[in-house]
Amino acid sequence: MAGQLISIALTVDQHDGGDYFWVLLESFDNSMEFESLMEAAKGFPTYADALQAGYAVLRGLSEDLSVGPREELPDADQGDAADAADGPDDSALVEDGAVGEL
Repeated sequence: MAGQLISIALTVDQHDGGDYFWVLLESFDNSMEFESLMEAAKGFPTYADALQAGYAVLRGLSEDLSVGPREELPDADQGDAADAADGPDDSALVEDGAVGEL
């Protein structure tokens, strides 16, 4: 069973060098305030290229595009014990690799 829909926005910033970078922003608790979630590790020559690349990353955050990216719920069999064993919150979407952290 999927948890609550994660509110993620996609935008594009232009850095001083002229390159365009996609940025994913996340809102918590249904507020209208967004925090940086992920940013492109390298720039793109055009706004359209950055937007398209960011959209591909955003789509990749959902296992099922008919319901969108969802918070993970603990397994019913394991309950709170699974949460304690996992350590820090594992619902964060930022990982090292193709994207950079802000």
